[in-house]
Amino acid sequence: MHTQSRWSAVVVVVLVTCCAALSVAQEHGSPLSLTRAIETALSTSPLLQAAQHQVEAATAEIAQARAAFLPKVQAHESLTWADNPVFAFSSKLNQGRFGQDDFAVRRLNHPPATQNFKTSLALEQPLYTGGKATLGLKQAELHRQASTYSLTRQQQDVIFQVVKAYYGVLRAQADLEVLRAALQAAEANRSLAQVRFEAGLVIESDVLSADVRLATLREQEITTTHQLTLARATLNDVMGLPLETPYEVSERLTPRPSRYPLLEGIEILALANRPDYQQLGLEVQTVEHGIALARAAFLPTLSATANYEVNNHTPVGEGQDSWFISLQVQWNLFNGLADRAKVTAAQANTARLKALRARMASHIQLEVKEVSLALQAAQQRISVATGAVAHAQESLRLIRERYGAGLTTIVDLLAGEAALTRAQGNLTLALYEQNIGMAALEFALGTMSPESF
Repeated sequence: MHTQSRWSAVVVVVLVTCCAALSVAQEHGSPLSLTRAIETALSTSPLLQAAQHQVEAATAEIAQARAAFLPKVQAHESLTWADNPVFAFSSKLNQGRFGQDDFAVRRLNHPPATQNFKTSLALEQPLYTGGKATLGLKQAELHRQASTYSLTRQQQDVIFQVVKAYYGVLRAQADLEVLRAALQAAEANRSLAQVRFEAGLVIESDVLSADVRLATLREQEITTTHQLTLARATLNDVMGLPLETPYEVSERLTPRPSRYPLLEGIEILALANRPDYQQLGLEVQTVEHGIALARAAFLPTLSATANYEVNNHTPVGEGQDSWFISLQVQWNLFNGLADRAKVTAAQANTARLKALRARMASHIQLEVKEVSLALQAAQQRISVATGAVAHAQESLRLIRERYGAGLTTIVDLLAGEAALTRAQGNLTLALYEQNIGMAALEFALGTMSPESF
């Protein structure tokens, strides 16, 4: 049985090791999808962890606010030893040991040292707080809801940053692919120019022009390669991974379908969904409760107190017990006008937050309009850029045929190649901006979630 358990443990260790190795291999070898990149970022983001802890703290504040409705119970144990006349008199009386001899004047004035072991249990129950407890609980609940909205907006921001970084990698890869295709064509043209020059069909300037074109493209390739490296590091950063973490992105930039085909009037949708706008609305409600809370200082409070105690002159013994119950009313009649100032401050804070919320509403509507217009422009540019690429490809084909037949110069050939490269770059940029625009629209509307991609 012992041997069987040992072998079972070995098998478990081997399986765990294999699973861990497989996980690492998948992380570093398999293609990285946008969905997986988002999941990684959401699980590692320190900003999201901080926002989650804020929600937990706000939840604990609700429990603290509820404590104002509950009784306070305290236990107290003390040992006092003194020859103070009042203490000696009251202690012997509480202990139930006061006798006829204790009424002697000398004994009253000069009692011997007396010790008292006191055990007490006190209970205090608020009965009426002028609304402070209820308002404090409502404020705590509103604060928790606001922190939840803050967490949601932080999550949306993390997703948006991942989307931008991911599409940045796709764009850099597409730009590099275009440049490398242009380099291959330029090298072929340079070889063709060299052959025609050696055959005496063209002058040496054709070869030199082809060399200049090659050098220009190689410089652009170096720059774009560095841009791709930076884009990969940026994606790693927003995912919370080491900057040099390797991965493969095999996706390509394609037009992303819109979840909102009609862009008219979606500003209202943004105001209904934006977590930060809803959060500020809850903060307005919180300070409005603060006005009532400040006014509650002018109202009386009522509480009940109960106390049970046992006094004894020795640590062990029956002693004598006693109890009392009291009702207390406290009314703040004058506090140097501090309470009035708190009401004024709360009213001013409420007006300030309402003004900020109105400003945020206008800003959100402008942001949605700006993003919508940029998205529409990007979608229109995709169609134009696609046509431009097709035209540039056909034009370059004709120019190559004419150059091969000696009917045109290499200047026209190089210009045609440059035009195709520009058209392909413009198409890549339009696709990138359309994808980013769709994500930016969802972010501006407050509807972005992991399910959006």
